[in-house]
Amino acid sequence: MKQARVELGVGALVVAAVVGHAIIDSSVVAVLIYLGVLCGASVVAWVGAESGPVSHRLVGRLIAAGLSLNALGDVLWEVLDRSGAATDVSIADPPWFASYVLLGTAMWVVLRRGNEGSRDDLAFAIDAATVVVVSVLIFWSVSIETIVADKSLAPHVRIVWASYPVADAVLLALVVRVLMSRRARAALHPSFAVGVCLWLAADVAYLQSPDGSSQIMMDAAWMIAPVLLARSAWRVATPSTTVAPAASSGPVAQLVVAVVPLLVPPALEIVADMRGEPDKPLLLLTGTTLLTLLAFVRTARLMRSEERAHRELEGALDAALEASRTKSMFLATMSHEIRTPLTLVLGAGELLEDTSLDEFQLGLVRRMRRSGHLLKGLVDGVLDLSRVEAGQLEIVSTPFSLHRVVDDLADVYQTSAAEAGVGFDHRWEPGVPSTVVGDPERLIQVLGNLLDNALKFTPEGRVSLVVRPVPTARDVTDARADGVVEFVVSDTGIGISPEDLPRVFESFRQVDGSSTRRYGGTGLGLAICTQLTELMGGHLTATSELGHGSVFVARLPLGPTDEEIGTAPSLAPLAGDPVPDVGTVTESPTRADVVRRAP
Repeated sequence: MKQARVELGVGALVVAAVVGHAIIDSSVVAVLIYLGVLCGASVVAWVGAESGPVSHRLVGRLIAAGLSLNALGDVLWEVLDRSGAATDVSIADPPWFASYVLLGTAMWVVLRRGNEGSRDDLAFAIDAATVVVVSVLIFWSVSIETIVADKSLAPHVRIVWASYPVADAVLLALVVRVLMSRRARAALHPSFAVGVCLWLAADVAYLQSPDGSSQIMMDAAWMIAPVLLARSAWRVATPSTTVAPAASSGPVAQLVVAVVPLLVPPALEIVADMRGEPDKPLLLLTGTTLLTLLAFVRTARLMRSEERAHRELEGALDAALEASRTKSMFLATMSHEIRTPLTLVLGAGELLEDTSLDEFQLGLVRRMRRSGHLLKGLVDGVLDLSRVEAGQLEIVSTPFSLHRVVDDLADVYQTSAAEAGVGFDHRWEPGVPSTVVGDPERLIQVLGNLLDNALKFTPEGRVSLVVRPVPTARDVTDARADGVVEFVVSDTGIGISPEDLPRVFESFRQVDGSSTRRYGGTGLGLAICTQLTELMGGHLTATSELGHGSVFVARLPLGPTDEEIGTAPSLAPLAGDPVPDVGTVTESPTRADVVRRAP
């Protein structure tokens, strides 16, 4: 708030000075007001530059020095004019040109800091050269050509006067380049660009009417411009590092700089034609040639940059894949090394349990076996995941009895559900082929993980497994010929909230990942199921409602055998297969037994 009041007060003083300079009849007082504003602006710029952080002072000092030299040039010019000396070319010109150099250097420093550590040096030079060429072409048509063609002026006067528009063009090019860079633009106050534009407009107006017909407007612009430049010296910041160097210029700005300059030479020729001026083929040819060469260099640079980016991207991708393969190989190797002694420990615990033990010892052995089985499940999960990620898991395609595999698996989990006090049922819908072609081991692994989760997260209620065909065409009445089967595992357990549902398919992620969670597990089961179903050409989906259970659907392409396709739709199993009967449980095989009996 205090800074705003100060700026408002300074602005009011400048406006009062401009008005006073315009209405006061005394030329001496008017000159003193004019020079006072210029000198005051340079003093304010020095104060602002020296009051900032040390790392920010260079740009501020360059701006302040440029304003000081500009004020010195005006003082010298007024002294010469009052003494009756010639002012067309005088000792005032060197300070004025030096002020351009210092202000341009300030812009260069801002740009270099904004591009620090980047590869955009060539792009910066091309952009700056393009803006310079365009500015010179415009100023040539507006003022430079008139000055050069004025034979009433001495040659050295024409050279000096024509140099000011060129200096304006260079300074304007640097300012435009700063505005095109996000990082550099953030380090410079907008008042600098406004001040440069006012300064440039006053110079062009003076060259167009050196007789002084617009002297009041020119003096006002020359007074306000240094104040705005001095304001920018109070706010010079380090270019932001949050913007990537490659993103220093937006795509629109890059497109404008690349395309619009090519339209300037013909546009100037058209304007000259409309004003009845003679054709300027040399200007058109020179401008078009220079801008075309710059466009060619820009295009070549972009092509090289794109090629380099592709090479870097390919290298990064290869490195990432190699790192992933190395990680997967490490996990696979470690899992194998851990699983071998772990299997011996579990076997020893099983044998130990059959010996004569008291209740305390028996409890310890059972606890050891439970913990060992949990650790073995973790190792198996990590091993499967690493094999999938390393691309070492092959999906086989062999005929097997789908009914036998599912029924045997259901027998296992019916026993597990009974031990947990949870209801379990499984059923077949009409049209499911008895014998299919696929990978029975991976099918058992997917269904086993889904049923394990269903039982684990269902403290009471029921778990169901439904096998049903999925027709893939409307005109197919026998769904068995389509070869797509859905396995639906549903439960009435705790359910999953909609916002947590996508996370359950991520590796090592659980809905409750805290150390105090109620349900154990590693968070690998569903991730492995997802990858296995995708490897088998299917997909896994889930729907759930918190507190009302979950439904997981694995849709797999299990093609029927040739004999199966040739038979009529029926649920009758092949010879030797058990008849599907939900209510009959003859034994409690293990999942390993199910895999061995699958074919």
